[in-house]
Amino acid sequence: MLDYKNFALSYYNNSTEDFHIQKVKNATEAKKPHTHEYFQIYYVAKGCLSHYIDDKSSDLHQGDMFIIPPGVVHRISSKPGTEFYSFSFMPDFLGETNRHNKLTAIFLRNLLTKKNILTKVKVNPEDIFYIESIMERILHEFTGKKIGFNEVIHSCTVLLVAVLARNYFEENSLPQHFDNSKQFVLHCIEYIKNNFTEPITLEEISKRSAMSKNSFCKLFCELTGHSFNSYLNMCRIKKATEYIKDGYKITAIYGLCGYSDFSTFYRNFKKIMGVSPNEFKKTLKNS
Repeated sequence: MLDYKNFALSYYNNSTEDFHIQKVKNATEAKKPHTHEYFQIYYVAKGCLSHYIDDKSSDLHQGDMFIIPPGVVHRISSKPGTEFYSFSFMPDFLGETNRHNKLTAIFLRNLLTKKNILTKVKVNPEDIFYIESIMERILHEFTGKKIGFNEVIHSCTVLLVAVLARNYFEENSLPQHFDNSKQFVLHCIEYIKNNFTEPITLEEISKRSAMSKNSFCKLFCELTGHSFNSYLNMCRIKKATEYIKDGYKITAIYGLCGYSDFSTFYRNFKKIMGVSPNEFKKTLKNS
């Protein structure tokens, strides 16, 4: 019989009834197989840790995450110098919010039914700084406990899980029961992912959905959280960051990512990443 520890939220001395967050620099208990009564999200801010569920494992580096639902036995091991946020919240903490956030509701329901639980959720580069800022805000509110901190943390949690769900479903197909009427648009989203280096237009892609342009745009935004052009640019800039990490010259990659001119590429890169391509390259050297 597997020997593991079952954690309750009250294990943390300073937790509320609904949630707890901490920034961990030296994990001890989590190195042993364990489970808990709450959802738990890890976000790696520095270094590297390994996450294990049964015979599956993943190495997580800066910007990587995982989310574990109640009742799943797992463990981690971390290298010296690793820092990560550990955010825990009870299953009913989000309450009625899920009724109005279909993607988030499906995501959490899948986790609760133990469907395709991953040891790592790969986060898009454009979401990394956003997620870290949400984690830092939750930690700040939790530590300060000023008036209304529960409401602020609740709102931050809704945002955090929504962004996490989007990243999860970008790597894993939405379940079939999401809504069969949306399959046309889902097909188009998949087409963009596989063909974003081509000169795709809204007119062309909306025709593939067999819908009017307005109906397509509305449903596209509902499913991705972005407009068509915003989503297309994010796919292209994500690929650009990979080229930069692989050592490509910045002036040589814009065409490889689907842009016809450098100025448009530069403008979109800075808008999405928050820094210029050259500044992004410097952060890689300094990390």
